Amino acid sequence: MPSNDIVFAEDLPASTISGRVKRGELRKLASGIYTTNLTSPVEAVIRRHAYVIAGRLYPNAVITDRSAPSGGIAHGLLYLAHPARRRETVLPGLTISARTGAGPLADDVMMPGGLHQASRGRALAENAQPSRRSKGKERRTLDAAELEEWVERLCRVEGEDRLSKHRQRAEQVADNVGTKREDLARVSHAIGVALGSRHERVISHALAARRAGRPYDQERVARFDRLVRALREAAPQSRRIDPNDPDRYKTLPFFEAYFSNYIEGTEFALEEAEQIVYHDKQPAGRPADTHDLVSTYRIVADEAEMRRRFDDADEFLEAMRTRHATIMGARPENRPGEFKENANQAGNSLFVRPDLVYGTFVEAHARLRDLDTPWERAVYTMFFVAEIHPFDDGNGRIARVMMNGELVADDETRIIIPTGYRNDYLGALRRLTRDDDPNVFVKAMRYAHDWTFGIDFDDVTSAAAQMESTNAFEDSDSGRRLLLPPRARDAIAADLGDPMRHVVPKASSSDVVAPYQRADGTQVRGYEKPNA
Repeated sequence: MPSNDIVFAEDLPASTISGRVKRGELRKLASGIYTTNLTSPVEAVIRRHAYVIAGRLYPNAVITDRSAPSGGIAHGLLYLAHPARRRETVLPGLTISARTGAGPLADDVMMPGGLHQASRGRALAENAQPSRRSKGKERRTLDAAELEEWVERLCRVEGEDRLSKHRQRAEQVADNVGTKREDLARVSHAIGVALGSRHERVISHALAARRAGRPYDQERVARFDRLVRALREAAPQSRRIDPNDPDRYKTLPFFEAYFSNYIEGTEFALEEAEQIVYHDKQPAGRPADTHDLVSTYRIVADEAEMRRRFDDADEFLEAMRTRHATIMGARPENRPGEFKENANQAGNSLFVRPDLVYGTFVEAHARLRDLDTPWERAVYTMFFVAEIHPFDDGNGRIARVMMNGELVADDETRIIIPTGYRNDYLGALRRLTRDDDPNVFVKAMRYAHDWTFGIDFDDVTSAAAQMESTNAFEDSDSGRRLLLPPRARDAIAADLGDPMRHVVPKASSSDVVAPYQRADGTQVRGYEKPNA
């Protein structure tokens, strides 16, 4: 693929190249490779045009081995098979590792720039070949567990029929690409397990789960693991309910239900919501909206219900489905309490496929054992329910109900997401979902927890006045940030041992201090330190 950015020395006279370099029109990337891009980092330019460069250096090479599953570069390495060349080219930010092997086969896909992408069948056969780690690098081919995980992913994404065809093709090309029959047996075994025709033991947890009838979304579970690690590395967070002041939390469930519905589009004026919940008023023309609000309130105000603990994923799912059926009971078109039958998405984010919902929940719930505190478990629970998005509608509300159950069960203050914090909350969720960055989400949820702790919920009028002073009722697009109440700022200052002014979550974790460490010496992070 021609590129306006890349110039190869062999395409122009040496004098032309030299003159353009002297005039500042070109700069050298590597031997024989130049660019007209004079501002971007060299590594970025090379990575952007990696396939053009590799195709020129290794014409008719095939992307295969460890590079095949992703179709490209992993950890700065691109693995190729070339009919005649065996060498390694080290460039800034990219190492191209070519081995001698079969050239392009009939079903390998031609790519712009002169490279080919190995077909699935060929790539499976070649990754069945044994290899070893060398010079600190990963094995050239996938190890047994990685190969099984790739097979499971192919089954999940492409379906059983295509996976069966990939196996047939791997058997057909094995001799051409130099794969021994005893090595190819690894592929046949893994595919047989994925298709349900074989039941032997496997190494990959994902493939074992599929064999057991509960396949799960590997990418989502990897994201859950990242969030678990981030929560364990974060500063401790605890905002205990004062048992000597029960009236302070009297109207908290009302505001929890009010805001949780409001940010999902079930909007009432506060005074109207108060009449609906406390005085059984029925506004004309809005029976479903009224039911949403009242039923959410009845669940979150039922302390015995909110204190329930669940020993396993099945108990958790049963409670979640029952609560969802209650909340969405006035909307039969959304199949209350029933898991989705069709894929759903928000913007460009496609949620977990219906056939993977149960298995993904089982994997997600199992990771609760790795979290030490109610706050960690609550934040994690909210995210994995929202990320799986198991229902046709009402997923945000049920995620927050399940989250607060973790806090109520251990006498911790709940987390409310007020209207004025909606964009921060959703932006943090998107950052984790789309960029796999949990840090903003953790800080955003900590902030919401502190804000909730700072409000005195003894009656609706006084609580609303406190919230008004913190911009809680502001439209989320107003540009006015949610402020922390004085009580919350005092609690944070006590935690940090350092006077603090108003603080907000930031996109970068580089602006935080680490005043805490766990018993094992692991450093953890907290809020940003205020400017002097």
